[in-house]
Amino acid sequence: MKKLTLLLFLMTTLIMTNSLFAVTYPFPENKSVYLKDETVMKVGTRLYLFHSGTKEVMTSINVNDSLSVYREYPAGFSEESREVGKVRVLSPLGDYYFDGEVIRGEVKAGDLAKKGTVACYITSFRKNGR
Repeated sequence: MKKLTLLLFLMTTLIMTNSLFAVTYPFPENKSVYLKDETVMKVGTRLYLFHSGTKEVMTSINVNDSLSVYREYPAGFSEESREVGKVRVLSPLGDYYFDGEVIRGEVKAGDLAKKGTVACYITSFRKNGR
């Protein structure tokens, strides 16, 4: 009986070990799109600023206003932020967006553009000529 139990135990461990290797996958050699470096927007880059569409935002932010851009360090883990640039509001785009342009520094999507107590979220850059 002891030999049979020992044999079953050894067979079970061998079968389990071999089956674990059957479900592993190699890491992809090419970086996925979401793993690529974030696009840095430099002076002159046109961009989109998302806002809440509230009356406070619409009355506080006007065309040709300069907004200070802040980035959180480290991203997603800290309440600390620092100014990384400035953007100028060029025109409103519907109820929830402004068209803007970087006028100082380097900004990234995910940064916050603030004026007083209101803020806009930088979503993406706009290709010039469109």
